[in-house]
Amino acid sequence: MKPKIELQLPDDFEESIKRDMYKAALEAFQATAQKHQWADYLNRDRAAAYLGVSTGYLDKLTTLGMPTIMIDGHKLYKKSEVDKFMLSFQM
Repeated sequence: MKPKIELQLPDDFEESIKRDMYKAALEAFQATAQKHQWADYLNRDRAAAYLGVSTGYLDKLTTLGMPTIMIDGHKLYKKSEVDKFMLSFQM
C-alpha cells in the first residue's frame, strides 16, 4: 500500500498558478518574436521602425484605427494588418 500525503493549499493557489503560467507563456511569445526579425507580430518600437515613423506617430495611427493586439498591457501589431490599414489610406 502506498502512503498518502495530503497538503493544505491556500484557496487562491490555482489562480496563482494560472497567472504564473500565463506570464511565462507571454514572456516566451515575446522572446521568440524578438528573436525572429521577420516575425508576424511587432512590438511598438518595431512597428514604428517597420513603418518608418516615430512611436508617437504610431500612437496617433492607433487612435485612427490601426488594429492592435493587447496582451496583458502590451500592444502588438500584426504586420499584415498594419499593411492593410496603411493601404486603406492609399490615394
